[in-house]
Amino acid sequence: MSDRSEGSGAAAEESTNRIEQVADAALRLFARYGFKRTSMDDIAKEAGLAKATLYLHFKGKDDVFRAMLHLLGQRVEARCRDVLVMAAPFPARLSALLRGHFGTAYASFGTGEHLPELKAVMSSIAGPELIAFEQIFTGFAKRLFTEADKAGEIALAKAGIGIDMLIGSLMFAAAGAKLGATPSCEGYAERLDDIAKVFAAAVAP
Repeated sequence: MSDRSEGSGAAAEESTNRIEQVADAALRLFARYGFKRTSMDDIAKEAGLAKATLYLHFKGKDDVFRAMLHLLGQRVEARCRDVLVMAAPFPARLSALLRGHFGTAYASFGTGEHLPELKAVMSSIAGPELIAFEQIFTGFAKRLFTEADKAGEIALAKAGIGIDMLIGSLMFAAAGAKLGATPSCEGYAERLDDIAKVFAAAVAP
């Protein structure tokens, strides 16, 4: 006699794997062709699935986009979590955190002509997911600064502003580092390193 709980668990796992498979395929296509030029047919082919299977999990392309952003958030969160246990000086950990969050997103979405369109799509159809994505950074950054302050590695009081404003300024700086001539992924990462040095110096004990 079969165990229904085991069967339902396997089905749920398969469904989760399918969603991640589709989200991963969509991430590649959106970065390559943009949102408008990517069809559900394209996504199904890229994921190696029948279009009917795709519609078992998603109502349409908007749903796929939100799932894609959620998947990227999971990957970014895992990288940011690793930063907190790094055996490295504070400036290096701050740099790794910026790279883990902003650098990963920049590399994943591509640095070409479709980035402005993808940002607009995020704002219009994936507001909650975008907020959750940003909160990944703010949460880990707050832990990083607070724990370093308690350990005497930095002196938060030297910044002259509250920690929330400090982290907000850090995020604005990371966003601003994309302006001007579009940097390569490594070029953007190097700009993030410079930002980390400036902010680390601002709270050096």
